[in-house]
Amino acid sequence: MKYALSINKGMKNLNIFKLFFVICFSFFISGCQTAIVTGSSKLILVDKEERSFTNFVEDAIILAQLKNVYFSNNEKIFFNVSVEVIEGRVLLTGVVEQIDERIEATKLAWAIDGVIEVINEIQISNDEGILDYADDLIMKTKINAKLLLEKNILNLNYSVEVVNGIVYVIGIAQNQEELNSVINICQGTYGVKNVINYVRLKEKFN
Repeated sequence: MKYALSINKGMKNLNIFKLFFVICFSFFISGCQTAIVTGSSKLILVDKEERSFTNFVEDAIILAQLKNVYFSNNEKIFFNVSVEVIEGRVLLTGVVEQIDERIEATKLAWAIDGVIEVINEIQISNDEGILDYADDLIMKTKINAKLLLEKNILNLNYSVEVVNGIVYVIGIAQNQEELNSVINICQGTYGVKNVINYVRLKEKFN
């Protein structure tokens, strides 16, 4: 009953979320071809995002709804669990103290409309792990910077999370060669213990 009440409350905000995203994104729909030049002169085109614009907005809505439901039900989950959404696939990472919190995070994610898969990589630990968190943040920053600077990788199509030295990657790869490059970058980053790959190949779906 607790889940149902909170989820229904979150669902009431769906139209608000949709309206918000439609208004925000409408300002740059016509400018999707605009390039942003980074310091390395790498061109990042919005239209290089493999998800369609509709899927992009739907993923953003799922993310907003899920974070809202987490906050309403359990603030520990809200603050300790990171969420990535790609094509309706939800990746949960982070560290919680109790197995019940890990299970609750999964149940709440599955209850969100539009979710087609929930990948739960939440770890359980009673340690504060402040230093570990700092190390993870440094590794994540380094990996994202390397992906951004690598001209043969469309970094917009990847999301990376690092928990206790374990790197979780979700996204869409142009081909196996690009995927291998992404994995190699992750593995080659100092401090990384393991890389968990949830990337799908674009060519297999064409």
